[in-house]
Amino acid sequence: MKYTIIASTFSGNKGAASMLEASIQTITARDKDSTFTVFTIYPDEDKRFNTYDNVSILGAKPLFLGTVINPLSLLYKLLPPIRGLLKKQKHIKALAESGVLLDQGGITFVDGREKFLIYNLATILPGFFTNTRVIKCSQAMGPFSGVNKFIAKLTLPRVETICARGDKTREHLDTLVLSNVIDSTDYAFLMNVTSGETEKADVVLRSIGKTTKKTIGVLPSEVIRKKTEGTDQDYIKYNQQIIEGLLDDGYHVVLMAYSARENTELLHNNDLPVCRSISSRINHDSFTFIDEELSAQQLRHIIEKMDVIIASRFHAMVAALSVNTPPLVLGWSHKYAEIMRMFDLESLAYDSKEMSSELTLDKFKDVMKNKANIEKKIRKALPGVKENAQRQVDAIFEK
Repeated sequence: MKYTIIASTFSGNKGAASMLEASIQTITARDKDSTFTVFTIYPDEDKRFNTYDNVSILGAKPLFLGTVINPLSLLYKLLPPIRGLLKKQKHIKALAESGVLLDQGGITFVDGREKFLIYNLATILPGFFTNTRVIKCSQAMGPFSGVNKFIAKLTLPRVETICARGDKTREHLDTLVLSNVIDSTDYAFLMNVTSGETEKADVVLRSIGKTTKKTIGVLPSEVIRKKTEGTDQDYIKYNQQIIEGLLDDGYHVVLMAYSARENTELLHNNDLPVCRSISSRINHDSFTFIDEELSAQQLRHIIEKMDVIIASRFHAMVAALSVNTPPLVLGWSHKYAEIMRMFDLESLAYDSKEMSSELTLDKFKDVMKNKANIEKKIRKALPGVKENAQRQVDAIFEK
């Protein structure tokens, strides 16, 4: 069968990449004849990172999605006599011939993020218009009020299956009284790391050098830097103080970007600039900055080699949990805590409003003191979490 995937990429945000790769891997495992078309905002970069023979890349930047793909797909619905002509446009052809449109937006229809509502709509409407099954893969959603609630109640009932990523998302969705919601946590938990990507990651690890010290990964987020901009909180200084505190305590620190776009200073889906600002303030033999864009699989393998990570990226947390590396997480929405609760580790995720290097370093000391117990909790919970994530794969094959 043919599948179309939207709102995720191979490049840039490696959380999106891990969801994308997990879906390709799990679907291909069940459907040996599967082919995929990925509608991406980074077509040139994604072609470089795509390692799958059954995946095609089509550009679908927001403006193009709104002004070309959506109007043409609407015409496809309204004017059946010209459908053959419309299918000469490759995006419409992909949608019309696909059995499923997978929407992999990581967080959608959320109060306070109304500026993204048009994009949230634009990623699912083409499926409605071309009569393609639409499944919203595991994602954070809600709360719902005002215009967000109005649009959500208008459109979400038409989605075939909505996968609630955690208990808080499910609680928000239940306020809409929907009958098409299932509990299925983050797709990224199902991503496998191939031997080829492991070998590439090992090259990076060798560049860090051997050390007898415990190694701590630090993964900042441009999203939180921007959220704290104009406040009395200095996110760059916060990370600097954390790293310096870890170095003073005898750890080796590895700074890396979980979302990265090489050869650009644009900040969307790009933590490299904030990492470079932090790195410029650190001068220590036990400090390493990985100043490059790595694949989602490479990052997961490197995170597996860390003793602990301190992260502000949601999917860096998911990657750590997937490989039994304790994560300490500074977040900005309910999506962090609802996942950590599955591992009985909610206390290790706290909001950016509480941002304090002293607090983080204190929490880190507790993590190191209880590291064995934390790892035990992760090992115990992970099989059940993966089984839960598998429910969205089952939903894809139900019809």
